[in-house]
Amino acid sequence: MSCKICKGCGEQKVLGDFYRHPQMRDGYLNYCKECKKAEIKANRTLKKEHYAEYERQRNQTEKRKDFLYSNLKRWRQKYPEKLAVQLARRRTRKFLAEGDFTVEEFRVLCGEYGNVCLRCGQTDVSLTPDHVIPLSLGGGNGIGNIQPLCVKCDCWKNIKTVDYRTAI
Repeated sequence: MSCKICKGCGEQKVLGDFYRHPQMRDGYLNYCKECKKAEIKANRTLKKEHYAEYERQRNQTEKRKDFLYSNLKRWRQKYPEKLAVQLARRRTRKFLAEGDFTVEEFRVLCGEYGNVCLRCGQTDVSLTPDHVIPLSLGGGNGIGNIQPLCVKCDCWKNIKTVDYRTAI
C-alpha cells in the first residue's frame, strides 16, 4: 500500500487517509482527511457572518419563502403534539414560568387518561396540553400542571383555573 506525506500535519499516511482528487499527479489531495476537515471547519467559523448574511438574503426570495412556509405547515400538521409543546415552551419563556415537559411526557400523560379530552370525553380529537393553573396566573409549565384537553375545550377554558383531572 502506498504512502504520502500530508502537507498539513507533516505525517506520512496511507493513501486511504487522503481524499481523491483527479487533478493531482498521484490522484490524491496533499492534505489528509483530518487536516482538510479542520481547515474547512476553521474557514466556516471565520466566515460565519458571511454565511449567515447569505442565508438571510436567500430566505427573502418569494420562491424560498413559499418553500419554507409549506415545509413549516406540513411539519405542524404532521407533529401537532410537538407544536403544542413548542408553543407551551414559548409561553413559559414569555411569562418567566418555571418547569418544562417533553412530547414523550405529554404522550404518557394522555395515555394515563385513555387519550380522551378530560372535559368533553371525546377520543377522536387531537389533544393539546392545557395548564390547570394558567401561566398568566402564575402556574408552572411542569407536567404536574398539565391536563390533556381538545382544542375546543382548551379555548373554552381560557384562563380559568379548572382541574378536570380530579373528576376522573
